[in-house]
Amino acid sequence: MALKPNNFGRPSNAWSCTMASGKVVHHLVVFIVLFTANYHDFVEGFSSNLSFKSGGGERKGASYAGQWKYLSILVSVAQTVFFGSCVLSDLLEAILGRKPNVLKAIQDYLFGVLLFPMAMMVQCLFWALYAVDRELVYPSALDAVIPNWLNHVWHTAVVPVLLLEMYLVRRNYQARSTALPGTVFFGAAYLIWIRIVAHYGGFWVYPFLEVMGPIETAIFNMAGVGMLCVFYLIGEYVNTKLWGRDTFEVSSTKSRKKSNKSA
Repeated sequence: MALKPNNFGRPSNAWSCTMASGKVVHHLVVFIVLFTANYHDFVEGFSSNLSFKSGGGERKGASYAGQWKYLSILVSVAQTVFFGSCVLSDLLEAILGRKPNVLKAIQDYLFGVLLFPMAMMVQCLFWALYAVDRELVYPSALDAVIPNWLNHVWHTAVVPVLLLEMYLVRRNYQARSTALPGTVFFGAAYLIWIRIVAHYGGFWVYPFLEVMGPIETAIFNMAGVGMLCVFYLIGEYVNTKLWGRDTFEVSSTKSRKKSNKSA
């Protein structure tokens, strides 16, 4: 069964109003913070400094593709667009008195297939590598260049804001047979993208890839895509615990209904 406000001992109507208000505030605040961070970054060029070597100086060809070669920046921009669309949905709902179903369906798909798995990948990989040897992922020289709050917007807040979104808004997950190929596609597309950057820019986007041979790189690529699939399943599991099993396996449910009618 889906999570109900009465499970918390609160009046249903009052709790629904609280959740609705919290959803609107959450969308607006997160969008403003993300938009401010990304605008600040693109104006000041902070993320271009991620190409610095730990010993100073810039890697050869590191300006190739600008900020768009970093997964953390791509995820941050994607989240900005997503929460901007959520603000738009809230506004349309207030004006029209109903939710824009097409927009919500797109949001649900992108949330489960792209945003949550990629955000988990950014946060887990970044802080794991940072704990082992930060010079491989975020050289200490960057502390004097990039504001600390911006680093945490990129690498720390990316998952908590989505978990809160999942708690406040019912997100419908697609059937795994439909969703997981999408997650694999986005992950593979980024891995291909960083190889394109390596080929034409003459450097690896992430310094730790420089010390890997072809076999290690292939293993890393397969492990990365596998991790994305695991992160997708984690998101599906959390969403199911919060809202119930009827929020996913949409296509499977439809197919079962069709088979029952035919029988």
